[in-house]
Amino acid sequence: MSRHKCGTVAIIGEPNAGKSSLLNALVGTTVAITAAMAGTTRQAIRGVLNTDNAQIIFVDTPGMQAATNLLERQMNRAISGAVKTADVLCFVLDATNVTERALRKLGNYQDFGAPVILALTKIDCVPPAKVMNALQRLRDFTFIKDFVPVSALKRQGLTDLISCFTKYLPVGEPIFDRDVYTDSTERAMAAEIIRGAVINHTADEVPAGVKVVITEFATVNRSIKIAADIICDKVNHKKIIIGAQGKMIRQIGIDARRNLEKLLGRHVVLSTFVIVRAGWRDQVNWLRD
Repeated sequence: MSRHKCGTVAIIGEPNAGKSSLLNALVGTTVAITAAMAGTTRQAIRGVLNTDNAQIIFVDTPGMQAATNLLERQMNRAISGAVKTADVLCFVLDATNVTERALRKLGNYQDFGAPVILALTKIDCVPPAKVMNALQRLRDFTFIKDFVPVSALKRQGLTDLISCFTKYLPVGEPIFDRDVYTDSTERAMAAEIIRGAVINHTADEVPAGVKVVITEFATVNRSIKIAADIICDKVNHKKIIIGAQGKMIRQIGIDARRNLEKLLGRHVVLSTFVIVRAGWRDQVNWLRD
């Protein structure tokens, strides 16, 4: 009889490599928001997968980047903390964009002690020959335990990837109950869902300087009442988020409410307020949330 495994897998890699999409696909539900804009994930987000013989605790980390403000320095610390405590490292490499910079960063994980597994993502977006060429380039990284081509969208290769993780996890009893799929609170997930809606509607015009603060989260009769402040850096960003005659903020609210109701399983009454706080990414009191 095989012994039960339990441990942590840190998902690391370049911004926009598909880390959050992979996490959601592995867990089987939305744990981390996804967007075409790089740098969407800001903190370590945990997702939990239970199989017949293992509990795998995934930590989705922000993409590795040069820090230009306090927020980005905190994001880099989140990566460092996740890597240092992980039992397994999963380096996510975008098959559509195998850059020398990404390969150099991959080489930095040679001496971290934890087994490294490489997930070559987005294989559904490139021809098989390009996948094979990428894998051939990676053969020089002899410290990598396994190379697994995957597609989060098409759910290809996920079973093989989970088997690789399980092989290197330590023996141990489950930490979380079997029905738990994340350690994020509903309030924190609601803030991320709203931020995701803002990003997906305004990413071409509003950069990463958006933060969401939940100011009310209450049960009213059979509904959930949520009020949220959308914090942005500049006055012109506020105008873009609100849109002409409030059309943009209404669409953001519609999309956010739809996903909030999926998360909470109840009717949601959502109120949003857009506030300008110049330089909030360098202010400790705003980041402490």
